[in-house]
Formats: sequence, structure tokens, C-alpha cells
Amino acid sequence: MFAASTTAINIVELLHILTVVAALAPVFVHPLLRRQMLAADTSGYRHLVLSMAANARRVHGPALIAAGFLGIALVEMSEDAISVSDGWVIAAIVIWVAMIGVLHGLIRPALKAQGEASSGDTSAASAGRRAEMGSALLSILFVVQMVLMIWQPG
Repeated sequence: MFAASTTAINIVELLHILTVVAALAPVFVHPLLRRQMLAADTSGYRHLVLSMAANARRVHGPALIAAGFLGIALVEMSEDAISVSDGWVIAAIVIWVAMIGVLHGLIRPALKAQGEASSGDTSAASAGRRAEMGSALLSILFVVQMVLMIWQPG
């Protein structure tokens, strides 16, 4: 679409990677942290989980959205080496949208429900399982996304 300098591409690529890290680091860290806090039986557990839910909305969700748009920008900057109509790019965009849905539709509501439930409540345990399931699903989607970006099949 337009000629981009190597420096501009490198900057967009750096921003793309940084936003992915900001968006997805919690997917790997939060399940472990929640289990550790539960095992320690600390009073700050509810506050921690509610903070995780708030950060999913304020930090991780916007970072995930920005990561996708930066990825699309990289495709556009590739000077026809890669096209938005390539099968792997379309699949990557679909997976990106699914990742946003999992974060905002499964993980964040589950964390919020877990933080708002009283301790020992079965709904808190159920919400915790949903949050862990969402984290696992998001991790799998991320791996598939990486495979698409690295090998660019099709």
C-alpha cells in the first residue's frame, strides 16, 4: 500500500511484540498466582482477583487489540510480500478476534465473579475453573497464532 522504511517497520514490529507481551503475560502468570494466593489463604485474594479483572479491561484487553492492529499494519507495510487476503493472515485475524472474545467474555467475567464471591462459596470455585479454562484456551490460541506467523502456511 505504501513504502515503509526499515526503521518504521522495526518500530511497528517492536510495538507489536511489546503489546503482545503486555496482553498475554497474565495468561501465564495469573493462574499460578491465584493458586499460590489460595494456598496461602491470604485475605488479599479477593482484592487480587478483582484487580486482575480490572487490569484485563484497562491494560491487557487494549494491549491485545493494539497488538492485532499493529500486526495488520505490519502486513500492510510488507510491500505486497504479505497480503491481508492470504489465508494464514485471515486465520490469524479470526484467532485474534477469538482471543479478544476469550479475554473479555470468559476470563475477565470469571475473575470478577470470583473476586465478588464470598470465600468458600461454590460460585467462587466455579468462576476460578472458568478463569483457568479461559487462560488455557487463550494460551492455545496464542500458540496457534505464533505458528501462523512463523510458518505462514498456505
